[in-house]
Amino acid sequence: MALVIDRETLLENFMDDEELLFESIDTFLTSAAARSVSLDAAVAAADAEKVMHEGHTLKGMVGIFSTGEAFEAAKKLEFMGRNNDLNGSVEALADFKAKLNELCVYLEAWKNEG
Repeated sequence: MALVIDRETLLENFMDDEELLFESIDTFLTSAAARSVSLDAAVAAADAEKVMHEGHTLKGMVGIFSTGEAFEAAKKLEFMGRNNDLNGSVEALADFKAKLNELCVYLEAWKNEG
């Protein structure tokens, strides 16, 4: 499934301030990378509480820009941690990271267009 972001609505959410939006994209790209590393460590350590926390945080960060596949993948990890059931978390993490990467590439390209 191709990534779809409603640019017009997203820009409206930033009060039509493209500079603010692009600064927020930069912050997101940096922060998401750091949080993703922390999520990797949580999954590797089978730390359900940390998986829940990082999944929740990443879900919120992603949700600013999209409630699509990356958002849903982060939500899945959050609930796995919340339910203390990390069976399949390695696969869920790989899926999330692929979808997060797709979102990051899209946002970076959009920023570079502007």
